[in-house]
Amino acid sequence: MKIMNTQVENKNLTQEEAVALANEITRLDSAVKQMKNQLKEYVDEHGSVEAGGNIWGYSESVSWKLESKKMKDLMAMITIEGFNPLEMLSISKSNLDKLGWSDDVLKQYGEKKVSSRFGSKKA
Repeated sequence: MKIMNTQVENKNLTQEEAVALANEITRLDSAVKQMKNQLKEYVDEHGSVEAGGNIWGYSESVSWKLESKKMKDLMAMITIEGFNPLEMLSISKSNLDKLGWSDDVLKQYGEKKVSSRFGSKKA
């Protein structure tokens, strides 16, 4: 199996080939990370770069950290606007985890949704 090829032959992999493929992906991910860091340094100094129909640079990501003391007022304003604030606001998984409640307890209040994402994590 030739791993450096950009396309992997569509066949059943052996365990050995799967391990080799995973190792190559890890190596390439590391190389891409290093290249992105170099490009970030260039963009920091010279501005965005257009290449291959893509613009490499910074874009804003906006989020709000709302004051807990003002949440009641926020919910009232959402209601005045004609929306149900309980459908618009949610509790993050990390905050639910802080409660230490089991799935059986949480099940009483809603439905658990689990999604699957392919990737790697440290062994």
